[in-house]
Amino acid sequence: MRHSLEGHNLKGWGRGASVLVALVAALTSTAGVDSHASQVRTESKHFVITYKAGTSFDYVQLVQRGLEAAYDLFVVRSAFATFPTTVEVIILAEGTGSMGAEYLETDDAGNSSPVIEIAPEAFMQAAADATSTGLSLTEAVLSTTAHEFFHVLQDYASLNGAGDVSEAAFIEPLATAVQEIAAPNANDYIDAAADLLLAPDAMSFLNRGYDGGLFWVFVLDRYGGLNAIRRVMKASATYDGSQAIDHAFAAEGFTFLDLWAKFAIALATNTLPDAGVIAKLLASWRSELDLPGLYLPPALAVADWTGAPAIMDRVTETSPADALLGTSDSALGAGLLGAQLRVAHPYGIDIVSIRPRSAAPLAIAVTASAATDFRIAVTGRRGGAWELLSLSGREIDVPSPQRYEEIRVILTRGETGDGSYTVRLSTGP
Repeated sequence: MRHSLEGHNLKGWGRGASVLVALVAALTSTAGVDSHASQVRTESKHFVITYKAGTSFDYVQLVQRGLEAAYDLFVVRSAFATFPTTVEVIILAEGTGSMGAEYLETDDAGNSSPVIEIAPEAFMQAAADATSTGLSLTEAVLSTTAHEFFHVLQDYASLNGAGDVSEAAFIEPLATAVQEIAAPNANDYIDAAADLLLAPDAMSFLNRGYDGGLFWVFVLDRYGGLNAIRRVMKASATYDGSQAIDHAFAAEGFTFLDLWAKFAIALATNTLPDAGVIAKLLASWRSELDLPGLYLPPALAVADWTGAPAIMDRVTETSPADALLGTSDSALGAGLLGAQLRVAHPYGIDIVSIRPRSAAPLAIAVTASAATDFRIAVTGRRGGAWELLSLSGREIDVPSPQRYEEIRVILTRGETGDGSYTVRLSTGP
């Protein structure tokens, strides 16, 4: 029977061609395995691929190379544990709406074995063509096979007390992120991250799916690579949510909120990994919406600094997320205008934008309930580049605000309090 812990479906993400493509498995094709004589089996050292007769063998080989490359990366090089048997892989005859899927089957004795499904070539090519990052068929397959094989590793870890696939926060976000390691030229995890880029306070980060991979790519790049991911998986077997991440990084002295605040600054200053790719995506959105002043994340409130005291406590801007993502969420659209400024969700991110129109020194003060564990940073933009003006604290002085085209207050928070805040502008010393 089909068993799932649960089944993992992949949408439109990935991360392309890798040096691991050089790993070519020996292919052995045997026909007639299926009683209907319409199925063909191809075997390599770690995978058995079944596909419909007439499927391009070049495509079958590409799928197999991607799978063996993923095995080499995750199991041989990075010491992730996996099932002792070969993994069954099915190249589907028809598209199902996803580029791939993974699930467990359980036999009568209760033994579980993984099954990977891969979309047919025509569907995979169409999905690649639809990405904004310019994905090739090869990149799409390498990305998909890495993602789905990582789900195999997640399931094995969960069955053996070294992971937890019952908590969504540690399933798709992690599998999406490791595509960056397996296929570092595709950048299709950025396509999946549009929700987080455009609306980072639409939900708690711990409730995100594929778009959460953006954060974990940041962690992979700067805080421990695949070993950090393994530690998070292991901690999730004992702890839930943010506590699992706290324990995974305890030796480094980081909490999840520490890492998340660093991510929020990198996001708001366009210094994430693959910043150039994100910048190109932003440029396409600016053109599509005719919003040349759009930055990521979009600001919730905008005010001019004229040298006179001002209070920023209400939402003044509508999010472009509705138009770009096709959403109708009142938490993102015009229904939010005039609402109290508030980081509504744990690990949400708000941006408050100040446009200097005066040379008068500027003092910025953020007031909020002590019950909310805020992390606040202030940045200034000059000539398209961002400078970090303050890394912490609720008060900052900007002696020469006219040096900047825009000053941004970046706010995120932990899980306590309601997230309400006010930004006060006054003349500085």
